[in-house]
Parts: sequence; structure tokens; C-alpha cells
Amino acid sequence: MSAEQVAFWVGSHEGDAYWALGGLYTYKAVAEQVGGDYTAVEVRAGGGLAIPLHHHETETEAFYVADGLVTLFVEGAEVKADPGSFIFVPPGVEHAFRFESEGRMLLLFTRGTGHEGLFRAMGEAAPSHTVPPLPEVFPDLEEMGRVAARFGTTIVGPPPA
Repeated sequence: MSAEQVAFWVGSHEGDAYWALGGLYTYKAVAEQVGGDYTAVEVRAGGGLAIPLHHHETETEAFYVADGLVTLFVEGAEVKADPGSFIFVPPGVEHAFRFESEGRMLLLFTRGTGHEGLFRAMGEAAPSHTVPPLPEVFPDLEEMGRVAARFGTTIVGPPPA
């Protein structure tokens, strides 16, 4: 264990939180806290939150569904993920997700930490640990693509229908 690593814990309504695309993204662990090994982000959302189809240059991404039903789109496959489901996506693989119901999912990123900055850049600091409403109009994909590119993510299309 490196000198800068210390044990820590984050409660269910604790962590640096952001509202983005109608979801509450809460950082449970950032790379700096865990020796650069990973970033863990909890996403809470109502039904309808959808993420554009994208891929990461260097990061792996894993999804663990804790509550609700989430559809993940991975390399053309459509995976209906209920509580307890786990999905792993290596770098370069196109993927997206959509919350079909109110739910909660853990995102785990390794091999890079671009998402620590991405959710902050695309969202806004959450004034409370509550799920925001869905946006009335989906954000401009070109602008999202420019922001995402700064963090090693390439947006290749809108959320799958």
C-alpha cells in the first residue's frame, strides 16, 4: 500500500455528486484515493435516463445493477440487466445504457480516470443527493462529443431507441 492510501468509507447519500442527463452521479471512490486503480461512480435515475452510444480509448468500464431494470447496449447486443447483473466492457467497445425504471447502478472504471472529469464537465454540481428531472431536450451530441473527447471518450451516436 502506498503512503497516500488510507482506508475510507462513503455513506449511501455521501460523495461528490453531479446531475447529468437526468441522473444523479455520485463519486464513491476516485483514482487519487485508491492509488490510481479505479474510479467508482453510483448512478441513480428514474426511468428514461439514456446515455449516448460511445467508447473509451483506454478505460475499461463495468456495470453492476443494484436496483431497477437497466438496458445495456454492447456491440449491438441488447442486455436487460436486473438487480445483481454485471456487465464488463473493454476499451474500444461501443456501449450505452438506458434506465427502464427507477434504479441504481455502480460504474467502475479502470485503466484511466477520464470519467472523473467527464461527469463534472457534462453535468452540474448536485445541490442535494436527489435524482433530477430528465432534460426536456436531449443535449447537443456534437457539443457532448467535444467535451467527451477531452476525457478519452468518443460519442458515436445518440442513445439507442
